[in-house]
Amino acid sequence: METLIGVSPEKYMSPEKYTTALANDNNERTLTFIRPTDVNDNSTTSGCLSSSYSSPADLIGSSQDFLTEIFHRLPVISLVRFTSVSKQWYTLIKSSSFCLLRNPNLAPPSGLFFEGWDARYKYHYVPLESNNPVLINKPPFTTLGFDSGKIKILQSCNGLLLCVNDFQKHYVYNPTTSQFTTLPQHNNHNPDTGCYMTLAFDPSRSSQYKVVCNCMHKLSTIEIYSSESGIWKVSKECMDDLADIDGGVYGHNAVHWMSFPNRLVCLKLDDELVHHVDIDTPDTTIYGILDEFLAESCDGMLLVVRCCRFRRLNVYEIKKDYSEWSMKYHVDLEAVIRVYPNMVSRLGVHFIVQSLVVGEDESSFVVMELPGKLIRYNFLENRISQMCDFSKKNQKKGGFFPKTIYQLSDFTPENRRFINGNCFHFIPSLAAV
Repeated sequence: METLIGVSPEKYMSPEKYTTALANDNNERTLTFIRPTDVNDNSTTSGCLSSSYSSPADLIGSSQDFLTEIFHRLPVISLVRFTSVSKQWYTLIKSSSFCLLRNPNLAPPSGLFFEGWDARYKYHYVPLESNNPVLINKPPFTTLGFDSGKIKILQSCNGLLLCVNDFQKHYVYNPTTSQFTTLPQHNNHNPDTGCYMTLAFDPSRSSQYKVVCNCMHKLSTIEIYSSESGIWKVSKECMDDLADIDGGVYGHNAVHWMSFPNRLVCLKLDDELVHHVDIDTPDTTIYGILDEFLAESCDGMLLVVRCCRFRRLNVYEIKKDYSEWSMKYHVDLEAVIRVYPNMVSRLGVHFIVQSLVVGEDESSFVVMELPGKLIRYNFLENRISQMCDFSKKNQKKGGFFPKTIYQLSDFTPENRRFINGNCFHFIPSLAAV
């Protein structure tokens, strides 16, 4: 980095002084667009240092190795801010080599996006790091306005979001860097029927990502988009007709779909071959058909099994050889009911699993929506903590969702806050799209 001697303060800015900048007049973005503030003329070093003297800070600031070592240890949000300091810092942080070095060290989710019943295409942000006021007061976005039409999030995967607008145009979006790419139209596009897509991205394996498409009018046809080639390719493999193509989940470098009875359909992304795995689904032999769904974890794939009648909520993990499911977590629903008795009515137990946040065992938890509440349940410690209270009695107090009117009664769509399954992780990432 050049020294500040004889350089106007408009060219280089102090890295300590930053303010947030709005992306548009609707205040739709308040976190990821950041600009440096002007530095006073008194902050320059002109007249204070001789041109032959370089301070230790200058030496560190001009060393590519030193900067790389320092930047590698900083949070992603700080790195986004530092791209405004100088051209050298911008070039280093945006370089593909640094992104490859930094991306495998993904932080756990710092927040969750929920699509609400009150306004479709508008997202509520719930921070997971309650000790960080920046994340609480300044969500990354409330609506996605980077293109015409209303944009909806379909999936989150390791820092990237897969989105679609009203015209069936799909995007891959990085909310941290505000970069997005528009996917080309796939080969079997049919505007009358639509399609289901699954994003597959693992920065510890590659900086590239893939998108898998299943068309509704051709259920057995699979198309795969690669960010490396930028084109769609029709797979020679065929899809299982019974597979739940709307529920694709990425894990073990494969996309998985549930198929019945007791079958998993796996699309391996290394060879792009489809494998059918016959495996007994846990609990079904005892309790019959249950509410179950696949969930992604940091290094594998999970199965969440919920049985309200018997007040059971278990989380299973599949072995890497796909031989069986093993119990990983159990939620003591009786303990939750003791704290929140309103979740029980004459119709049963009312709760919905909105998200699993899996990291180290001691930090893994499940996010559950109850009538009027959003809570987190820590698996290892069996600890319950309330994330939001959006009941009617708290409406006047403001909080996260002041427009919510919630009745603490039967759990119905009319008094729910969020759409089931429309919860997405926000993971700060420098990944290029």
